[in-house]
Amino acid sequence: MENLIGKLIDNYRIVSILGKGGMGIVYKAYDTKLDRYVAIKMLNAQSYDRERFVERFKREAKNQAKLSHPNIVTVYGFIEYGDMLGIAMEYVKGESLEKVIQRQGRFNLYDIIYILKQALLGLGYAHSKGFVHRDIKPSNIILNKEGITKIMDFGISKSLFDKNMTKTGSKIGTVYYMSPEQIKGEDVTNRSDIYSLGCTLFEMIVGIPPFDYQSEYEVMDSHLKKTPAKISSKLTGIPELVDKIVSRSLEKNPMERYNTCEEMYNEVQELDKDVAKLYTSYFKKTQERSKSYKAFSGLAFAGIIVLMIVLAYFVYTQVNELLTSNKLDQLKKYSIQSLFSTEQDKNKFTSINKVQSSTLSNLNSIFFASDKFAAAVGDSGTIMVSSNSGLDWQPKNFNRKINLSDVYCSSSGKAIIVGDSSSIYFSNNFLDSLQQIPFQQGFTFFRVKFIDNESGFITGNKGLILKTINGGINWYKVATNTTELIFDLAFIDSKRGYAVGWNGIILKTSNGGESWTKSESSGNDNYFKSVDFTSNGYGLIVGGDGTILRSTNYGEHWEEIKITDIGGLQRVLFISESNAVLISNRGAIMVSKDKGETWKLVDSQIFSNMNDLAINPEGNLYMVGVNGMMFRIE
Repeated sequence: MENLIGKLIDNYRIVSILGKGGMGIVYKAYDTKLDRYVAIKMLNAQSYDRERFVERFKREAKNQAKLSHPNIVTVYGFIEYGDMLGIAMEYVKGESLEKVIQRQGRFNLYDIIYILKQALLGLGYAHSKGFVHRDIKPSNIILNKEGITKIMDFGISKSLFDKNMTKTGSKIGTVYYMSPEQIKGEDVTNRSDIYSLGCTLFEMIVGIPPFDYQSEYEVMDSHLKKTPAKISSKLTGIPELVDKIVSRSLEKNPMERYNTCEEMYNEVQELDKDVAKLYTSYFKKTQERSKSYKAFSGLAFAGIIVLMIVLAYFVYTQVNELLTSNKLDQLKKYSIQSLFSTEQDKNKFTSINKVQSSTLSNLNSIFFASDKFAAAVGDSGTIMVSSNSGLDWQPKNFNRKINLSDVYCSSSGKAIIVGDSSSIYFSNNFLDSLQQIPFQQGFTFFRVKFIDNESGFITGNKGLILKTINGGINWYKVATNTTELIFDLAFIDSKRGYAVGWNGIILKTSNGGESWTKSESSGNDNYFKSVDFTSNGYGLIVGGDGTILRSTNYGEHWEEIKITDIGGLQRVLFISESNAVLISNRGAIMVSKDKGETWKLVDSQIFSNMNDLAINPEGNLYMVGVNGMMFRIE
């Protein structure tokens, strides 16, 4: 195949080679029209008979481009260049499961659950649209820099072949992960993908595929005839439900496997709850033992050993990179009390305490409406409310299992909740009842913010910003001139505001959010997750790779603040004109006492992913994160 590096194909400038495979080469390219990087897979000329397959290729590419899901790599379209055909798709900066396994041997169960749930959501969505991947394996599942799981290479090139080309030896699907029906050349269905995902799951836990032989024949024969070893026979301390999930997904008879990804997801969700209970139970018991100064019993010690096996890699993945590189040692850790001990400090924080949220679902957002009412939302339709300023929390019944990403509520009881599946919900009675606001499908919403009682905004994927001028009852699109994900926005006053998102996008408005344009500081390979301003024009933007941007002039100019890498930054919040707090997806908390110019790392002893940060009217900080984790800084 011709070397394409440096060439301009349509509006794509080929930059480098990302990888090579049996069906072609994957290039990194720069989209000169939309100002973004993409991945382009150019098929080998011998992979297809041009006269026979060109029209089918175009049709398949168009169909695949209709798949829009956060856990699937997006296909943008097709390319023709000489005798070659290419597929333009989303460029994902991250690492495949295959590379992680090669580097460190295997994953821990905690992280496997996190990855598997996302993969099942993406795969299930594709199945619901009539697509079968045909080649699920560790190299086709990638973790981006934000920790989002994405399924790659969704079968366009493979789907060009006739059914009779999926017989044994055709290489349509990698042999270590091929289902028995693929090997026998029978019809490939969604259950075939579930089998391949089961093989991938096995390898993530153990470090090798279920049938790890040198001979291709032995591997294929084992898929057809042999029962894989139980996970519990290879690793101690593994819950029985793991064996059940793996064995059912690897049944020889497709009809005995999970019927759908949703069915498998439900069992993985139960496993998630069991592991989370073990995690919570361990720390609760540890605190009780510490208070009573009792010695560990043999049973308790065994429980700790089991816990450490279950959670070892979770801690490893969150802090190993930092510990092995000694990056955290470059930052002195400060107690929260020492950072807010001067006489001029309005906030007098002295401790960080865990709050019982009575949920095991990931919490994505928290908001305080008044000195009494507060709300938090999360995955699987989780809604929590508090009537005593965050001290105690109770669940609200919500019969939809969608992931909720953000909540806004006013002191009068009006509330807006947003999430995936184009979900917008309105309440005027402190979330006692919710009314869904219709909106076209295909969107995921990330943040909802109001600048006064009537004017509010929602950010989303595909460059979407919605505005309301009647308190959230009706919403309409405003012009953004971008297709990037918009994660967050903040207003300086009623007219001026900034929005941030994927690929370093920074948008600004000067007309109250009716239209948005790119800031001169916009655009890089990173992503920005959160933005906040003071009334005096000091601004902060945080995002991937520990990026911090600071402005001293109402966002007209931004400079990067250099600190030691502490992971992807999730939220930044000014708690006063001078003081700011940020949190990372590795549990780190940092504080600035000089409007974001310098930062100090808090000795928090928190190792859980934190997702959101808010301050209540009494001046206490609250953080929420994975597995219902909630902390109060008071």
